[in-house]
Amino acid sequence: MNRSHGIVLRSLRYNDTQVIVSIFTELSGTVDFIVRHSPKARSGTKAIAWAPLSLIDVIWEPRLGTSIQRPKELSLWKPWLSIPFHPAKSAVTLFLGEVLSHTLRHEQANQQLFEFLTTNMLWLDESDEHYANFHIIFLLKLTRFLGFMPNVEDWHEGALFDLESATFVDIVPQHPYYLDATESALVPKFLRMNIRSMQAVGLNGKMRRRALEIVTLFYRLHIPELPEPKSLAVLVDVFA
Repeated sequence: MNRSHGIVLRSLRYNDTQVIVSIFTELSGTVDFIVRHSPKARSGTKAIAWAPLSLIDVIWEPRLGTSIQRPKELSLWKPWLSIPFHPAKSAVTLFLGEVLSHTLRHEQANQQLFEFLTTNMLWLDESDEHYANFHIIFLLKLTRFLGFMPNVEDWHEGALFDLESATFVDIVPQHPYYLDATESALVPKFLRMNIRSMQAVGLNGKMRRRALEIVTLFYRLHIPELPEPKSLAVLVDVFA
């Protein structure tokens, strides 16, 4: 019998009575579970437990020969205090859930990654302000675990950031996916920040939209199967 903390990546309706829930578990990496669901049931703990990036506890007995498991128990580990009730935080969570459901689809167990995800999401839930840039910093920091984090030590004045190779270069690349010197200089500044120091970045709506556009393109260049998140437009409007 396995028991683990987990973070919900996505839930998909399988039929009228069952939902497939993808969970990045602390002990076993990403696992898909098929969970009974009654459409007539009142919304409550179970519905919240299946919401994107909910922190849950799950117990299951592994079944060999199948990629979908059946949980013995599925319950909230650390219920959100504010995310479900705050439109801006909900938009951020929905967007990040879309990205993570693709990037972590086949992820193996990774304690540091799990701690990164849970620590950051708990910070977002508990914060009262200064989180407008949270999703941008979060995605940049996540690249360390995905294998394409830029080496900020390679930056120097006048360097261009090549989005395809995730490196700083001196010669204009022979493709359109690069940043000019001014925008490139911001890359190491963002990467050296954390969720507590990011409030020092004074981005207006236009600058934040451009930063998100760059980060989203960066991800799609390195994870070709990643579609444009459906919630992107909503997120842009929320922090315009």
